[in-house]
Amino acid sequence: MLNSISGLVFLWEQSYSSFYGRLLEFFFCNMDLRIIILQISYIIIFAKMLAFGFISQDERKCKYLKVDRLLKIKCFDMNLREVPQFLSTSVEVLDLAFNRIKKLKRHSFERYGKIKYLLLYENMIQSVEPDTFAHLSSLQEIDLSNNALLTIPLEIFQLPSLRNLYVDSNDLINLNSDLKKLDKPIQAPLEYLNVAECGLQDLPDMGIVPNLWQINASSNPLKEITTETFATMCHLKSIDLLKTQMPNCACHQIVEYVNLRKIKNSFLPICKTPGAELDECPPLYNITVGLPEFEQCNQATLNAAARSTWLTIAGCLCGAFLVLLTVLYCINRRKRRKEKKKEKKRFINPTSNANPQDELLCDNA
Repeated sequence: MLNSISGLVFLWEQSYSSFYGRLLEFFFCNMDLRIIILQISYIIIFAKMLAFGFISQDERKCKYLKVDRLLKIKCFDMNLREVPQFLSTSVEVLDLAFNRIKKLKRHSFERYGKIKYLLLYENMIQSVEPDTFAHLSSLQEIDLSNNALLTIPLEIFQLPSLRNLYVDSNDLINLNSDLKKLDKPIQAPLEYLNVAECGLQDLPDMGIVPNLWQINASSNPLKEITTETFATMCHLKSIDLLKTQMPNCACHQIVEYVNLRKIKNSFLPICKTPGAELDECPPLYNITVGLPEFEQCNQATLNAAARSTWLTIAGCLCGAFLVLLTVLYCINRRKRRKEKKKEKKRFINPTSNANPQDELLCDNA
């Protein structure tokens, strides 16, 4: 029995070795050896280039799209640890969400000065070097939500085109102290601010923000908030204060204040039933309207409208002046052409304007 089994094993080994040998013989006899060497060399060189960073795997994964005529580059969920530097410098929408970026460096966006929308949510951003965003003059919206920031970089508030700012779900424990160093009024024409779930004791003091019409400050322990906080937001139309932990006195005052301001799109906390603690709470009246900050906010809006009107008028006058200059230039040029044609005719027919008597005198002579 054992002999028969060993015989079968020997036959199988012989057939396998002969098959393998024939396969190798066929492979090497029917393929040029130089091609094999070139292919192996290419694989080795390509692997080395990937290892040393000459060719980035991320570069092949980022997707280029056109969204509303804007160039969008989507590097979403690619396990990136820093902002890639190989992308097109014409990018206008840059999506770097769901990565592992911990630090934004000064040169991170230096090549991408045309960015209008920057998505950085769901990263691990802990720190931002100074002047990281300073040169993004076209930036209109930035999303830094769900990161590990302790404050908002102050340079963001000075971006000349920024309208929407998302910094929700960050532990912004240093924000209020850092805002004391902020140059006010801010240059950013901020319209929407989301600071939900950021551990804030009060709303951010950004100075007068006449363009701000919507703010989301839900899920914050707003223990220091008062109605005076809204004095710099004279055109507020929507506010979300759900799940806040403000004192009962402030809660009742703000609810009444929002109703007085007729802010319709509002989501307010549910205040406790008025009790003995409200006896010491001062009666609410529309105090914000009488504060200097509120008047300055309205004045800033009027100044902006007047400036826009004067710029429009100046633009129309400049356009009319240019049209007038163009018309005068065309008329003058047409006159010159006519004069040149007349001079040409005189040069070709010099005797056409000669005196006939002069011709007779010449003949008599």
